[in-house]
Amino acid sequence: MMYLVERYMKILKGYVKNQCRLEASIIERYISEESIKFCFEYLSKAKCIGVPKKGWHSRRLISKSSKGGHVISKYR
Repeated sequence: MMYLVERYMKILKGYVKNQCRLEASIIERYISEESIKFCFEYLSKAKCIGVPKKGWHSRRLISKSSKGGHVISKYR
């Protein structure tokens, strides 16, 4: 059990960037790492929002140009 604690203390010691304020730099790095992990997990579960392929958007995206030709879009 003690080996796990010692390994984690080595990780925390690596967080130190400012030797004058050891605890503050460890806390700042730990909080930023935890927030990045949370955002990554939250965003990986989120659904993508985009323009639907069918509906009134398709009528707006595929329209006639001023010369009478058709505008071809990637949504068609």
